[in-house]
Amino acid sequence: MNTFDHNAILGPHPSLENFLFMNGFSGHGMQQAPVIGRAIAELILHDRFATLDLSELLFARIAENRPLREANVIG
Repeated sequence: MNTFDHNAILGPHPSLENFLFMNGFSGHGMQQAPVIGRAIAELILHDRFATLDLSELLFARIAENRPLREANVIG
C-alpha cells in the first residue's frame, strides 16, 4: 500500500521516543534503500541529514497534510 503521496516517510515519530519512520516507498524501495539507510543513520548520529537534505520526506508532512507532489510519476 502506498502513502497518501506515494513517497517515502522518514524520520522521528512526533510522540513515540526512539521510533523512526523509514517506509512508504511504493515501487522505489530497492532503488532508494542505500541512501535512506544512510539518511536514517545520520539522523541517529547527528540529529540531522548531513549528506543529502531529505527533509521533504519527513513525517511532519503527513501530520500537516502537506503531500509531496512528484511530477515525474507515471501512474
